[in-house]
Amino acid sequence: MRFMIENLTDFTFVRPPNPQNANGQHELESWKKQLDIHWKRRGIYEDNKMKLYSLIWGQSTKSTQSKLETHEEFHDCRTAYDSLKLIKILREFVFKSDDQQYKYKAEDQAKRNYYNLRQTPEMSCQEYFERVRNVVDVIKSLGGSLVDNMHLKDELPERELRNGYNAEQLAGARKIIQDKTVAYGILVRADRNRYGKLIEEIENDFLKGNNDYPKTPTEACNLLVNYRSYNNNQKRAATQGGSDHVAFLAEGKRQ
Repeated sequence: MRFMIENLTDFTFVRPPNPQNANGQHELESWKKQLDIHWKRRGIYEDNKMKLYSLIWGQSTKSTQSKLETHEEFHDCRTAYDSLKLIKILREFVFKSDDQQYKYKAEDQAKRNYYNLRQTPEMSCQEYFERVRNVVDVIKSLGGSLVDNMHLKDELPERELRNGYNAEQLAGARKIIQDKTVAYGILVRADRNRYGKLIEEIENDFLKGNNDYPKTPTEACNLLVNYRSYNNNQKRAATQGGSDHVAFLAEGKRQ
């Protein structure tokens, strides 16, 4: 269920391959057991999906239920007790701007939510990353973007084509800018109690000519998680009489 909710797609159950030696009694019995486990897991998964549907629907307000019932796919969703489709419909309603709301107000609010988002001391990395991703998705759903043309030239090929840069090159450059923008935001708005030293080290290294800023949201996420794990290991080592010297490895570079 966790995989389905986080990725908004069904978990893929891989059916055990047929035994190569159909006459081998031991191999055949092992295959039958694996196949039985496979179908049981699929059955439990489908049963849990239906239970999740009832849970989500039961926790929704009457107003929310009324809105969901107007969706064109809701009838099929309700008939099949499809919790995945219900989550997608809910997500669509949450991200979709109200038709009566001034669209520029909605975009401005979404961007303020993005820039005001901070990782609090009690917030896990996973929750922080998920919140950032959701806010960015809201901006996209409104037709907005975190990309401007300020840094476009820096991310385009040095040699411009005779007829100018093509659509593919421009789209690629904007994707790079988007990734770097979100990656920097994840880093700089992380909890300072946990990651203040890391942020300071990266800033100081940049002034020395070393650019260790993460270039994608995934790199930023991994940077925070690995830094936390490394520090936790160092604290345990120090408690057990290890060295008090703390180093941090980022992108293969010793800080």
